[in-house]
Amino acid sequence: MKNLLYLLLLLPALSFAQLPYSKMLSYDESQLKEKKFKYDKDKNQYVLNKSNGLNNVSNVFSAIGGATADIRPHSEDYRIIIQYGETGVSYLQAIFYDDNAFLNIQNWITENNINFIESTTGKKIIQTFDYDNYKVEVYVEKVGISSTTGRTTSLAKNIDESYNIYSYTISTGIPPSSKWHEKEAAKKAKADAKGKKKDIEDLF
Repeated sequence: MKNLLYLLLLLPALSFAQLPYSKMLSYDESQLKEKKFKYDKDKNQYVLNKSNGLNNVSNVFSAIGGATADIRPHSEDYRIIIQYGETGVSYLQAIFYDDNAFLNIQNWITENNINFIESTTGKKIIQTFDYDNYKVEVYVEKVGISSTTGRTTSLAKNIDESYNIYSYTISTGIPPSSKWHEKEAAKKAKADAKGKKKDIEDLF
C-alpha cells in the first residue's frame, strides 16, 4: 500500500516534464529586461539576439589576408522571440545553429515518449506535437553555400560550408497582436479586394 501511494505521488512528476524553454513564457517585464531582451513596440514582442563577434572579426581578417572567409553562422548565435497577443504570450520562437541544443530537444522528446508528426520538404524537416495545452513545432533546414558568394573574396571555396538552421516554436493559441500585424492584415485585405492572386497557402 505504501509503495502504491509512493507511485501515485510520483506519477505527476514522471508524466509531466517541463517543456524545454517554456519557463520563459511566464517571464514578466523585469525578468525579460534582466535577461537582456529588447522590446519591439511596433511588433509587440521581446527579442533576444546573440551574435558571436569574434567570428565576424576573424572573417574580416581572413578577407584582408586573402583567405576565404567562413560565412556560416557561429554555433553560439541565436535569436529568441516572445510574441504577445492581446491577452498574453502568443508564441515563443528560438532560432539557433547549435547541433547540441537541437539534440537536447530531441532527447527530451524521446525520453518523454512524445508522439509527434514529422513531415519533410526536401531540405526542411518539421516535427509537430501537442504538450501541456501548447502546440510545438521543431524544424531543421539545411542551408547549402555555393563555392562563390557575394560575401567572399574571388577565391573559390574548396570546403563544405553548409549548415543547419534550427527553429523551435511554442504556440499558446493566443493570436499575435500588434501595430505591425494590423498593418500586414490591412495590406492583405487590400490586395484581396483588388483581386490579387492569393498565395498557395491561402488557397489550401
